[in-house]
Amino acid sequence: MVVAMREKPLKLLWLEALMRRLLKDDVEFHYYQEQYRRLDAGFAGEQKVDRVWHELIYPNTFFVLHNVCLVNTAQHLHQIDTLFICPQFMLVIEIKNIHGRLEFDQHTHQCTRTKVDGTVEGFPNALTQTERHIRFLKDVFASCSLPVEGAVIIANPSTIIVNPTNNLPIFHVSGLHKYLQSLFKKHPKKIMTDNHLSQFVQGLLAKRTIPQIHTTIAPSRFRHGVLCPKCSYQNNMYFHRGIWKCPFCHYRSIEIFAETMLDYRLLVSHCITNQQLRAFFKINSNDAATRLLRKYQFPYTGTYKDRVYHLPENLLEHMKKFY
Repeated sequence: MVVAMREKPLKLLWLEALMRRLLKDDVEFHYYQEQYRRLDAGFAGEQKVDRVWHELIYPNTFFVLHNVCLVNTAQHLHQIDTLFICPQFMLVIEIKNIHGRLEFDQHTHQCTRTKVDGTVEGFPNALTQTERHIRFLKDVFASCSLPVEGAVIIANPSTIIVNPTNNLPIFHVSGLHKYLQSLFKKHPKKIMTDNHLSQFVQGLLAKRTIPQIHTTIAPSRFRHGVLCPKCSYQNNMYFHRGIWKCPFCHYRSIEIFAETMLDYRLLVSHCITNQQLRAFFKINSNDAATRLLRKYQFPYTGTYKDRVYHLPENLLEHMKKFY
């Protein structure tokens, strides 16, 4: 059994950083706030379903991969919430954490949600999304003959599911084990050995891509500085003798520098200069900024005066080594 750890998607990390810093009177504040709310709720729903995998009793090797991002021949993204792979079959799972009454129209392929107050909203059809992923995987891995199944799982137990289609199952998370049992009965024959399966999964992981954030926000629209987490990111901290201090609640931290550097990488750029560090972090001393950049041993290009530091993708893990 190999159950991967689900990590926060890049878009959610970007929105978290933006919500810490975007000015409250910004014309798009509520738009991004709603985006953050929906994506954060979706991630919470995915985590609810993830707990079920650890209760699965199955004697053979299987893999559970999360947030698998693959690109098709048209360069369009397939972002699969969870992919279960065993020697008999693959299972594509789309997870939704939506409350209310969900209704699926088989003719229009429309999904609507009706809230308790009667408000009706349209949502992307999770069944259609899952069918798209299934077609893609069948095409890409046609040579391996591994059957590809699919299901939509609702993480919110209070959600009422109306008019599900006959083509693809949609059920609450409590039904996952029973559905897997039905698939094991449907596909009793092993298509792959455990060794072959491991090689297959490694090949699939090698095809993964990292989705990029295409939206950019002008730095003038959000707050700069190291923001105090104990003050709900409302107040700026100042740098003194290697430590960041809050003048309001007196919170002190060295690690908060890494969180702010991640905000910079997500919202501004993957590269930073001494001047840019001083401007974004509100540091007056050129020498102090230089010492900080040298302390964390970021790779760089250029000579001393025009040196550009490159912030690695695993920024937080990289910086932890130097605390």
